[in-house]
Amino acid sequence: MIDLHYWTTPNGHKITMFLEETGLKYKIFPVNIGKGDQFKPEFLAIAPNNRIPAMVDHEPKGGGKPISVFESGAMLLYLAEKTGKFLPANTPAARGEMLSWLMFVATGIGPYSGQAVHFRHYAPEPKAYAVQRYSYEAQRHWCVFRSL
Repeated sequence: MIDLHYWTTPNGHKITMFLEETGLKYKIFPVNIGKGDQFKPEFLAIAPNNRIPAMVDHEPKGGGKPISVFESGAMLLYLAEKTGKFLPANTPAARGEMLSWLMFVATGIGPYSGQAVHFRHYAPEPKAYAVQRYSYEAQRHWCVFRSL
């Protein structure tokens, strides 16, 4: 059983989609980031960077004590290794390509899209430079992805 500490954000959805696709059993523990739940000590014990999602795997591969994992990219890789799904193991080239795209999403599409939305819709003092920079970079990242 996996305890998924989650809120309805794109990063959270990445993990629920993976869990659903692989059939792993999980229970959602809502972390309302609008109310500051991500700063509560019990959440910080799992995710010291105070960001969702985070999880506790009570049945790690090979047994042992429960394992906490935070950051969506790390969680996806951990779950892929646990299940043997979505992780090509037969060739170094295929594994390298998968890891490249995983990191592209984790360090490119995710953060730049998130910042674009933040500065465009939620920043208390919108700055044209920030809106333009992150919107441009988000669009550029999505163009790379669409070119496949």
